[in-house]
Amino acid sequence: MHQNLPVGFIDKAKTTAEGSVYQGRFTCHDVQWAGEGQESLVTFTITAEELADAAESQLLWTDQDVQRGVRPEVRPRPERELSVGDGYPDPKKYIFQAHTGDQIAEKLLHGKKLFLSPLIWNLRPGSFTAFYDASSKSIFIYTGKIFLPDSHHRQQGILKAVRHYRDSPAAFPAFSPNRKFNVQLYFLSREDEGNYFFDKNQRPTPTANSKAYDLSTLDDLSILAKAVTERSKALKDNVNRVTDRLTSLNSHVLTLSTLREMMKRLTSDSAVDKLELDGLAHVAATFYDFLSEARPELGLIDIESRKKVRERLIVDAAVMMHGYAALMEAYNRAIPELGTLRAEEVWRKKLARLSSKNVYTFGDWSGDLFEKRNPLWQRIGIVKPSKDAGKLTVLNTGGARSECARVLIQLTAASDPMLNLEFLSAR
Repeated sequence: MHQNLPVGFIDKAKTTAEGSVYQGRFTCHDVQWAGEGQESLVTFTITAEELADAAESQLLWTDQDVQRGVRPEVRPRPERELSVGDGYPDPKKYIFQAHTGDQIAEKLLHGKKLFLSPLIWNLRPGSFTAFYDASSKSIFIYTGKIFLPDSHHRQQGILKAVRHYRDSPAAFPAFSPNRKFNVQLYFLSREDEGNYFFDKNQRPTPTANSKAYDLSTLDDLSILAKAVTERSKALKDNVNRVTDRLTSLNSHVLTLSTLREMMKRLTSDSAVDKLELDGLAHVAATFYDFLSEARPELGLIDIESRKKVRERLIVDAAVMMHGYAALMEAYNRAIPELGTLRAEEVWRKKLARLSSKNVYTFGDWSGDLFEKRNPLWQRIGIVKPSKDAGKLTVLNTGGARSECARVLIQLTAASDPMLNLEFLSAR
């Protein structure tokens, strides 16, 4: 008999009114065990029809916080846990590639060759009740939800194929509801479901970096970036942790993947110990809040205000975040040199030079430093004319990032405020 079962397995099978073994909501037949306890992995085979029945009985679920996720612009926030039996998630609310599920269903229904990796199920320890019958090598699942840390599209495609077949069997003679699929059943905590998703989706076939970094508890730079968002008043609820793009429907100031890149300025080591991580998170959050005092556009603002900022300024552009990261690095170096209080005083004054209250000049132009039409930005390759007449495109190349860092460092390092920007145009 398999020893050291995961938390949730009971010692004796439940019984029916007649005293026979009650097999519960679902039976995993002829299972093969690997590992022990919470590290256990079970493999077994099911049919397409069994999967559909499990989904329609509300046994299979996804947790969108450890999947591709809820679209960040949706308010109020929709349900986190979704029953697989309800079909495809609403694409207006959730990140889900319906065409992938459709392609799987089409191939299954028409008998085309289809190579599917194992389906992934997970029972969270302590949140289910099950019994392992060693004599029949079966697991009887009595209570709890089975979550899908991965293979959601595959399982939705199979479910869709079965439903189409049930509606019109004669239309799909090449499909069999008895087609078999391999299942891998894990016993992971909710946190480890996220780590599983990171490993399976980020490394071989990247999902959105921001979502992958949000799920991971093993990547120290991601942990540091998330800690900064929690400590900063200006960044809390202001970071897109789901996708890597900020659309016109999104009021967030930056993505988690961009913030993670900024953190590389604070530490040269991708492995950061707990004590150092706490200190760096405090430094970064403090600096960003000082920055948002000088430029309120970098704080939490409503979607209409964000649209207006993006149309006119580059203050919250992704490329400029790398310039701010260079300033953050300089602030971090100043703390041991000046002491915390003195460094804060000095850098608040330095950052005040970025305020919209200052009127900068460049040739015949005058205005806010971060105006897109400031000739400086086009001169050094950060903006360029768009194909649409009269519009400007903001670049986010490696060279543009370096130039943002150079300009902001030189501007804040000058002994006196330099309101004529032409001295910054030489690369």
